[in-house]
Amino acid sequence: MSAPTPPPAVKVRVWDLPIRAIHWLLMLAVIGLWYTAEVLDTVDNLDWHMDIGFIMIGLLVFRILWGFFGSDTARFSHFVKSPGHIKSYLKSPTKGIFLGHNPLGALSVIAMLLSLLLQVGTGLFAHDELYTSAPLSDYVSSKTSGLLTEIHQINFNVLLGLIVLHLAAIAYYQFKKHDPLVRAMITGKRIIKAEETILNPNPRFAGWIPFVIVALIAGGVSYVFATQIPTIMHLFGRG
Repeated sequence: MSAPTPPPAVKVRVWDLPIRAIHWLLMLAVIGLWYTAEVLDTVDNLDWHMDIGFIMIGLLVFRILWGFFGSDTARFSHFVKSPGHIKSYLKSPTKGIFLGHNPLGALSVIAMLLSLLLQVGTGLFAHDELYTSAPLSDYVSSKTSGLLTEIHQINFNVLLGLIVLHLAAIAYYQFKKHDPLVRAMITGKRIIKAEETILNPNPRFAGWIPFVIVALIAGGVSYVFATQIPTIMHLFGRG
C-alpha cells in the first residue's frame, strides 16, 4: 500500500493592503532620509530630506492609528503582549505560530516605531549649523536645537542597528525556519502547513471606511507640518 498523502498546506490571509503598503513606504522613506542626508549632502538635498521627513510623519501617524482601528494583525492589542507572555513564548517558541507578529517580534515593531518617532520629532528642531534649519528650530534656543540635532544623528545609528536586527531575523526565518516573511508582506498571505497550529486564528480585517478616515487624518497631519507650522506657531504667540 502506498503511504497516505499528507494534508496540503494552505494559504491564510495575514496582512491587509494598508499595513503592507505602509511597511514598504516606511522602508523607502528611511532609505530616502539616509540618502539625502549622508550621500547627497547639499542644501537642495537637505530640503528633500525634510520633505521626506514630513511624509514620514504622515506614514507614522497612519501606522499608529491603524494600530488601534485597523485589522487585527495590525492592532497593538493583538500582538503586544505582557512580559509573562513573552517569557512563555521564549520557553516554547515552536508550540504554535502567530498570524502576524509573534510576542518577540512585537518588541521589534515597537522599538522601530519609537525610534522613527524620535527621529522625525528631533528632526523638526534640527539644524546643520550652516544653511539649513528645520521648521521648529527657530522656536527653541540654539543650545536646545543643537542637543536635539545631536540626538537626531545618534538615533539614526540606533535605527540602523534595529534595521540590521530586523533583517537578521528575516534571514533566520527565511533560511533556518523556511518561513518566507518577505513574501507574506508582499502577498499578504502566509503558507500554513498541516501540522502547524495557529495560536490566533481568524483575524478580523478592517474595511475601506476606517482606511479612508485614517489616511485622511495622516495626510492632513503631514500637510500641516509641511506647510502650516509658521501659522500655527504665530497663533500660539511664538511667531
